[in-house]
Amino acid sequence: MRVRKVDAPTLRLPGAFIRRTNWSGADLSEANLTNADATGASFVGADMNGADLAGTVLRGADLTGVKNLTPEQLRSAIIDEATKLPDYIDRSALILAPAE
Repeated sequence: MRVRKVDAPTLRLPGAFIRRTNWSGADLSEANLTNADATGASFVGADMNGADLAGTVLRGADLTGVKNLTPEQLRSAIIDEATKLPDYIDRSALILAPAE
């Protein structure tokens, strides 16, 4: 499945099972992907400006070249070592300090 940018309402897929889908180049601005399972999905070059990724499973997902993705968005998501991040995101900055 390949999703292309179109004039449409904001995407809302909370809790959706979207494993191994292709969102490359999609406009996911302000999208609600909370608690979605996007394991192994491709988001190459997608725009994630303001997307809600709280609880979104991005294990093994390809986020290479994603635009407007913040460390805060990724801290609220579930990623692993296989998750490919955009060059401008420092993986070490995503590790939360232990609570004292």
